[in-house]
Amino acid sequence: MPRRPADLQLRSQLVGPFLAYVRAQGGDADGLIRRLDLPATAERDPEVVLSLSVLRDFFEAVEEAVGEPFVGVRVAQRFPRGTWGLLEFTTRLAPTLREALQRMARYMPLANEVVSLAFEERPGEGSLEHRIAGAPLCLGRHGNEFWMTALLAEARKMTGRAVVPKRVWLAHPAPRDTRELQVVFGTSQVDFGAGANGFTLSAEDLAAPNTSSDPALLSLLEHHANQAISQLQPLQGLPGLVRQRLRESLGQRLPSIQEMARRLRLSPRTLQRRLSDEGTSFQQQLDAVREELARVYVRESKLPLGEVAYLLGYSELSTFLRAFRRWTGKTPSQFRES
Repeated sequence: MPRRPADLQLRSQLVGPFLAYVRAQGGDADGLIRRLDLPATAERDPEVVLSLSVLRDFFEAVEEAVGEPFVGVRVAQRFPRGTWGLLEFTTRLAPTLREALQRMARYMPLANEVVSLAFEERPGEGSLEHRIAGAPLCLGRHGNEFWMTALLAEARKMTGRAVVPKRVWLAHPAPRDTRELQVVFGTSQVDFGAGANGFTLSAEDLAAPNTSSDPALLSLLEHHANQAISQLQPLQGLPGLVRQRLRESLGQRLPSIQEMARRLRLSPRTLQRRLSDEGTSFQQQLDAVREELARVYVRESKLPLGEVAYLLGYSELSTFLRAFRRWTGKTPSQFRES
């Protein structure tokens, strides 16, 4: 049966900041975690994997918990610096606002493979659009308003200009009162029910210099960002999500199938069955990620082999060495020299 858009699994960096906002407002953040069956560490985790429908429900529950109809806007206005990592800093170091938006669109997969950003320029203006294929409501009202508020705030910080969009559009239906959004966006030209979120800026604003531009540092970070993009596996179905979570966990701990199932909001039995339906298993995905990372660590680093084995979750160096020879047909030293 085809998966409905609302069942899409995605990585979100917004859960923690929204929970922190609830707590700061005196709301019951722990109660929200229990109610929506989120990981106990969701407020501290850099990102949480959950379905699109649960993420939308989460945003609505946050609004209810704090009694703030524009909670997405409020969280965006106090969003922690550095949350987006390479995506954020390659944007901030670009020479102009135009090049910043181009990089934001290019490197968006580093934060999320389900949500897409596209930058398009036309004579006299350019637009940035945020969408989820097959999901015309996108992230839902509060997620959509968060993104547009955050992106425009970033454009204003980078340029030191009162950047005012020619037009803003949002995927969700219009709320009862839109005046707050018109004030935040700086324009009354706000459309709703558009199937995507976005804004159009003038050519003059796009050409504005970025006050935090640093070409040398940008070149270095872009090298790392391009490498990270090239190593991303498309998150098409459950195996891709499992691989992504394994990459994040290896080097800290070796996750069990029980832990992986919990993080993906599945029972271990369901996780095993769904992976089997796609012709794979948890162990096969773990082996594939270990092999992928082993090749990188051995060839591109000077780490001692014992440390490489530890990072890949092996308790014994000899076990890692046998696995490496099985993957490559060579010892690590032969592989480095080849």
